[in-house]
Amino acid sequence: MDLLAPEILQDILAEDLNKFRKYVMEINSEEFSEYSEEKLFSLYIFSVLDNMRALKQVKDKCIKSKKISENEFNKFIYLSMKYIDKINIKKWSWFEIDQLNIDVEDIESTTLTYTIL
Repeated sequence: MDLLAPEILQDILAEDLNKFRKYVMEINSEEFSEYSEEKLFSLYIFSVLDNMRALKQVKDKCIKSKKISENEFNKFIYLSMKYIDKINIKKWSWFEIDQLNIDVEDIESTTLTYTIL
């Protein structure tokens, strides 16, 4: 997968991300004001994955922009879903633990085969 997919998506979804930022700042400005652009984008993607209608709208918007192919978008969403799954089951490869700086308390088991990187 092209590593630029998240950057391209941030560009395409800039207006939606600004609306999302305003929304979360209304909820808790203290917590969310410290979020980096990458962390806010991840939170946005996680929230989109919780709502299939929103996911379809985001996918349609991205595909219509012609800046990202449907295949690249689907790969990015698949990796995002796999990452969320790994967070929930707390199963990480040793490489991911090292590269993603996973905290010890966020690890219940390790693997050499079930990886996202």
